[in-house]
Amino acid sequence: MIGEWPRRHANVPKRRGPRGAGRFYGWWILAMGIVIFAWTAMAQTQGFSVLLLPLTKEMAFGSHDIALIFLVGAFGGAFLMPYVGRLLDRRGARRILIIATLAYAGAFGVLALVPSKAAAMGALLAVRLIGSIVLWLGASVLVAWWFSRRRGLALGILVGAGSALLSCLAFGLSVLIEHVGVAGSFLVLATLTLFVITPMVIWGVVDTPEELHQHPDGAPPSATDSQGQPPSADEGRTGVRASEAYRTPFALVMLAAGSLAAIVTTGYLFHEATIFIEQGATAQDAARSLVPQMVGNAVGILIVSSLVDRHRLRGIVAISMVQLVFTLWWGFNLQSFGSLWLFGLSFGLATGLIFGYVLAALPRYFGTLHLGEIRGTFGAVTMMMASFGPLGFDVLQGVDTSVFIWVAAVAAALISLASLIIPWPEPMEDWANTSQGPDLARQSSGPSE
Repeated sequence: MIGEWPRRHANVPKRRGPRGAGRFYGWWILAMGIVIFAWTAMAQTQGFSVLLLPLTKEMAFGSHDIALIFLVGAFGGAFLMPYVGRLLDRRGARRILIIATLAYAGAFGVLALVPSKAAAMGALLAVRLIGSIVLWLGASVLVAWWFSRRRGLALGILVGAGSALLSCLAFGLSVLIEHVGVAGSFLVLATLTLFVITPMVIWGVVDTPEELHQHPDGAPPSATDSQGQPPSADEGRTGVRASEAYRTPFALVMLAAGSLAAIVTTGYLFHEATIFIEQGATAQDAARSLVPQMVGNAVGILIVSSLVDRHRLRGIVAISMVQLVFTLWWGFNLQSFGSLWLFGLSFGLATGLIFGYVLAALPRYFGTLHLGEIRGTFGAVTMMMASFGPLGFDVLQGVDTSVFIWVAAVAAALISLASLIIPWPEPMEDWANTSQGPDLARQSSGPSE
């Protein structure tokens, strides 16, 4: 089904400043998306790792309490993510993000001011769900709506820069806790969310270029596309539903590849310190490897997602699967190459390649009209699979050290083979420029556009 770009506010007068005619507002949307993305730090693994010891010392939390919140957040998030995505598609990102940031600030306020442990656990679960699902998904969908031919580049910048800033915020949280304590830190977070992030969303975020009489990518109406036709705002809001998308072999292979990457990386990372110590390294070495992991992940996402704008990259799934298995083997044979920094870089690259491709490929091949639902479904499945990573690692490693590697290698080989033989869908802009509409049965195996 092809949807139409919403034609709201048709008589809005021309504005001055960043929203004025001739100034593409999408880059401001991208900048705000990076801030929103980074502000999820307290809900991500990095934030929880920083909070673990302070919560146990100052707020009578046990490590099992934190683990329970993290697990419930993973399963709850997997259940809620498709529904949140559907809400974003129907109601727009701005409205959902306003509600989410207000709730985020409220949850931080409860953690800072309410002494009840039960209330604190509920608030911490709310932080986990709001940050890792609503804010993260809202930022990525919002940016995708503002770009078309440069969408992959914009999304790569969003995740790359957002991840780097997220890690910096997690480190800043640890410093803040040292100075004002965990309760004081939550109060600071509540204040910043309420008086900085929420106003930015209220007065800064605009759902679509059409609302400002602009076009995706900032292309003026007089410009022409490769067919010699002027670009239409309708192009940015075509798409199919998640139920249609995930009936295609392409989407199923992407889902399988993302799930395997999630299982392998979370399974290994959960036991990384122990594995390092068994090979003569230290827990501090494991912690230091997180920085190159972040760099490798950001670089992989940025490069691959930007290439999706111009190329099909049929071999990227196979390449990412080979990289994933090689890095997993390297993780159990650290002495083979010596450099732990290079291992961390390779580890981050292994996930960055596949997730960077999926990030840009889903809107490219299935459109943005139902992108929230499509990305929400992908996120739900991979989040659920990731939660089984540590358990699967324990079970398989209990049999033999190499079993986990061999199982991952066989799964990666099957996914790689499938990616090379399945038909590849046409880009959504090609569907939109034909009178036939998005026929999912019409596939192409050409190397690039």
